[in-house]
Amino acid sequence: MKPILPVYSHPTLVENIKVLRASYRSGLRRFEFTNRNENALEIFGELVALCKNEMPDMRLGAGTIINELDAENFMDKGAAFLISPLISKALIDYTTQNIIEWIPGCATGAEIGMAQNAGIGMVKLYPIKTLGGPEFIRLMRGPFYKIKFQVSGGIMGETHEVKSLLDAGASIVGLGNSFFEIQLSEDELTHKISHLISSIQ
Repeated sequence: MKPILPVYSHPTLVENIKVLRASYRSGLRRFEFTNRNENALEIFGELVALCKNEMPDMRLGAGTIINELDAENFMDKGAAFLISPLISKALIDYTTQNIIEWIPGCATGAEIGMAQNAGIGMVKLYPIKTLGGPEFIRLMRGPFYKIKFQVSGGIMGETHEVKSLLDAGASIVGLGNSFFEIQLSEDELTHKISHLISSIQ
């Protein structure tokens, strides 16, 4: 699995399709669609259908899952996994009982420890730029060596930036909306993503 995860959503379906297709053409097979617009659930359903028809090996997950209702709604639409900007007992219980891949958001040792003690294999360190970037990852890798880290929040997608996060111990680097510049075409986005992937290998 490539260590890059698109973390994206846009209120118009066409923009989401463009970024999803560009990501797929670049070799990425995981995509986090964030629940950040009023019509997010509707668009997510359209993207799930698109993946089934055009990209059957793309694992399309839902991000910005805040509570159990969000989780239920997006799982009903066909989410392959869930990602949250927080950790909560309710979501631990829901995802555990339903055997759902869930990556909770953590910003402290207490939260990471809560996740590890619940049997969760990966957490999202968020927002990583505010938390301290690579140095925060290194510090957390010590006591929490058993758990994997996905990082996102404030990452611009420059090669040196992504490499520094991976070198510090991140397993996955999430790239948000700012990386997928809206003025770029699908071909241009495909080139941009492919270039980043090749430059960090």
